[in-house]
Amino acid sequence: MIAISSRSLAWAVPVLAEAAALGRSIALAWVIGPDELGRAMMLALTVRLVEMATDLGIERLMVQAPDGNAARFQSELQGAAILRGVICATILLGFAPLLAAVFSDGPSAAAYGFLAIIPLIRGFGHLDYRRLERQFRYMKMSIVEGGATVTMAICVVPFAWLFTDHRAMGVILVAHAVSYTTLSHLVADRKYKTALSLATLRRSWTFGAPLLLNAGLLFLTFYADRFVVAQAYGWSSLALYGVALQLALLPAQIVGRAAASLVLPELRLALANNDLERVWSRCLNTHIVLASVMVVGFATLAPTVISLVYGDAFQPEVALATALAIAAGFRILRTPFSQLAVATGRTGDPARANLIRALALVPAAAFAVAGLPLAAIAAAAAIGEAGATFRAFQLSSTVFVCNDRKGAFA
Repeated sequence: MIAISSRSLAWAVPVLAEAAALGRSIALAWVIGPDELGRAMMLALTVRLVEMATDLGIERLMVQAPDGNAARFQSELQGAAILRGVICATILLGFAPLLAAVFSDGPSAAAYGFLAIIPLIRGFGHLDYRRLERQFRYMKMSIVEGGATVTMAICVVPFAWLFTDHRAMGVILVAHAVSYTTLSHLVADRKYKTALSLATLRRSWTFGAPLLLNAGLLFLTFYADRFVVAQAYGWSSLALYGVALQLALLPAQIVGRAAASLVLPELRLALANNDLERVWSRCLNTHIVLASVMVVGFATLAPTVISLVYGDAFQPEVALATALAIAAGFRILRTPFSQLAVATGRTGDPARANLIRALALVPAAAFAVAGLPLAAIAAAAAIGEAGATFRAFQLSSTVFVCNDRKGAFA
């Protein structure tokens, strides 16, 4: 009973996080309006871009590595996290003037530069709560990530009323980072220590470099189309497209975050116990059901629900909602393949699959230049997601061939 309750937290926390992000966009939509919400989304996208561009999967390495429980290894990973935070902050400061120039009527260079505080603060987070996920213990993870999410949610309306424009987003994200780092230290069992080890940095790079490439591709798949929309269609269109896309991807985000806490450790144990095929079959079937429910539910309900919650200005056309639903469904279906790749150390496989999805940005940009409706941008995304999922399926066959050979010689 305790194990079931603990595992449920791995689902509850991402649900809470995505619900809070949804609530944040709803509150900002009503308080600052479509144009300013589009600019606020650009600030959030910029932070996410830099984080993804520097993500070596330190937390996942701690879960996957045989020595992930070692105190020395943890301190070295925490040192690497600080280094990453400094690099992120430097990148944001350096690119702030360029981003302000590209989007001349968007956020100012100061607004972009202010975002550098976020990764710098998060870099000093304590990784002890992540270590406990190796034993399927999620209570402290729920306190850290759930508490930071609640703090962010509390700050949304006051900061939106205080700033009355897109600048509220930057302050809200800083509040989230401060809460996350503070709570990670409060719940930790081990004393916070940091160290820089070239061996661990090299190991992190070997493990995470393919994930880094994949993160760049994920940016192209998750966010680059919104840059295209902002440039070609304007800020209010970005807000409409961004709201619909956020809602469509919400289930995929929840499934992805839960899978990192639940599926990855389970697959690691299944590999160690030579029980991969049974565990994998159950995992894949579950994700097929989740993807199917997502596609039908979102395509049917999204236009009406978005109009009621956000207002008529944000109501997407049926074609746009359907295309986004299909794209999100394939992303959910690809989630277990990505976790399987990480569990087996084949961290390059997700990038190989997502390369196909990234290529869909080419027709999306062409459609935007041609002045086609937003639904065409979403359709390109759906085709790319389908291709990437099929590629992930192909790559997974190698894992099972290798596993069968290993079993034959055992």
